[in-house]
Amino acid sequence: MSFQNAQTAYKQTMKQAEDYQKTTGKTANQTFTPASAPSSGSGAALGSVNPPQQKQAANPYQQNALDTASSGDLTLLLYNGCIKFIDKADKAMEENNIEDKNKFIKRAQDIIRELMITLKTDSDIGQNMYSLYDFIHRRLIDANVQNDREALQEARGFVVDFRDTWKEIIKLDRQQRFGEGGQA
Repeated sequence: MSFQNAQTAYKQTMKQAEDYQKTTGKTANQTFTPASAPSSGSGAALGSVNPPQQKQAANPYQQNALDTASSGDLTLLLYNGCIKFIDKADKAMEENNIEDKNKFIKRAQDIIRELMITLKTDSDIGQNMYSLYDFIHRRLIDANVQNDREALQEARGFVVDFRDTWKEIIKLDRQQRFGEGGQA
């Protein structure tokens, strides 16, 4: 996937979010529910951007940052969280702590699945990204089942590439929108 294609996909997503906000008066953060996700009994949709009330961050500043983050920033947070959990799983694997390794790899898998279900696959770019996410997910499973640090590092490498590309796209978009001051 080329950088320009990824930038185009990001701009289309941002435009759709702005159009949604204009037509409904709500931000995507307030009502986001992936079409493929059934509603759960707790009132929050599976895969929703905002977690149920009982799981919200204890720090009100962190919660405010999440509530006011753009969809691009939330995606960046997901990539960073995935990398953090992969690193923790690698450390647990090194220490032969199977329980923690499993817990952290499952959390990284949850993030990859969230990225998969929220991805629009109606274009070649979306389908290619979905295939890469699926590959990362399978490598995480291999790492967990076979205690394979190489598979874990391979998955990490792809997530880092996605994160770095996404970060650059956000930076360029902000520079185009707001001038040279955009930082991601």
